[in-house]
Amino acid sequence: MKIISLAEVKNKLSSISTEREELTRGQVIALDHSEHVVKLSATKTLELIRDLKELERVNKKQAYKIADTLPETEDEIMALFTKETFVPSKEERQRILDIVWEYL
Repeated sequence: MKIISLAEVKNKLSSISTEREELTRGQVIALDHSEHVVKLSATKTLELIRDLKELERVNKKQAYKIADTLPETEDEIMALFTKETFVPSKEERQRILDIVWEYL
């Protein structure tokens, strides 16, 4: 299974909607959601993901999750890691925030 960001979903569904007369109900819902939630372009989102994956203990799935939600506080970061075996330290959470803030 390939992981893609919400920004990529938005781009793909937008291009599909220009090619077709109608999107399916699920596609319309996904496009509407992505238009309301996505704050960065797909290019910037992929750059953010690349930077996050450079951190020693952030994996691909976590990087995408962070890029899609753009957490603004340490508590929001902790919420993203609640089901993970790894919980970032205070310094790691601050580094994640610093990287996210570079893109906002």
